[in-house]
Amino acid sequence: MTSLSVVVALTLAADPCGLPALRPGGPPWKTGEVLSFDFDVMGMVRAGTLQTEVGRPMFEGTEIPLKAKVRNSSIFAKVRRIVGGAFSWVGARTLLPERYRDEVVEDGVKKITDARISGSGPVTVETQYGDARNSIPFERQGQVLDVVSAAYYLRAAELKPGEALCFDLVANRRYWRFRGKVAAATERVETPAGIFETVRIDGTVVRADQPAAQRPLHVWIATEGTRPLVAAVSEIDLGPVSATLSRLR
Repeated sequence: MTSLSVVVALTLAADPCGLPALRPGGPPWKTGEVLSFDFDVMGMVRAGTLQTEVGRPMFEGTEIPLKAKVRNSSIFAKVRRIVGGAFSWVGARTLLPERYRDEVVEDGVKKITDARISGSGPVTVETQYGDARNSIPFERQGQVLDVVSAAYYLRAAELKPGEALCFDLVANRRYWRFRGKVAAATERVETPAGIFETVRIDGTVVRADQPAAQRPLHVWIATEGTRPLVAAVSEIDLGPVSATLSRLR
């Protein structure tokens, strides 16, 4: 083994960053659960709403469909008109995604992401932007989630204070690398849906094909009950964007 190989091997051995293990007893969420979120841009403009839903298990209970639906407000539509949704099909035992697909119409332009994630080889992300289509394979650096399944997996995971988290992420016609850490202490967060004791995850997502393109990501997940996603903060091209839980049923 060369000296460089030794350094790489030692680095990997000292950096066990990956997905946290799932909590025993199965996922905290049930079939039919619906969560509603309000979106704000730059902390001032109510941009729209996001709704997520757990579908009925498929294929003799081996696969669970997860759905998200987004729609902007009438005020924000004057800046950018967005409507669409996303699906993630996850294994009922592992909660890891097997396929992800989103379809969004933004200012009249159709945008599509389609990725088959299960398996061990490269993840091919097929995209459509208007009439232009593309297909790009990406090498895995760890477990792969998508923007929908990630929220549900983390809700079901054992999030230990100070634990490092790393995974690949498919979202918005892009392939990202996420690296973050669980905060040392819990936080109480007040939302329109209630007051929750939460655990916070702080991290950064980096585009696999353009490492200079990075975005911060902060997520708050409730520690009790069904452990819903309570809030999330990141950035888009217009500035900081946040999602806050407004209703759960």
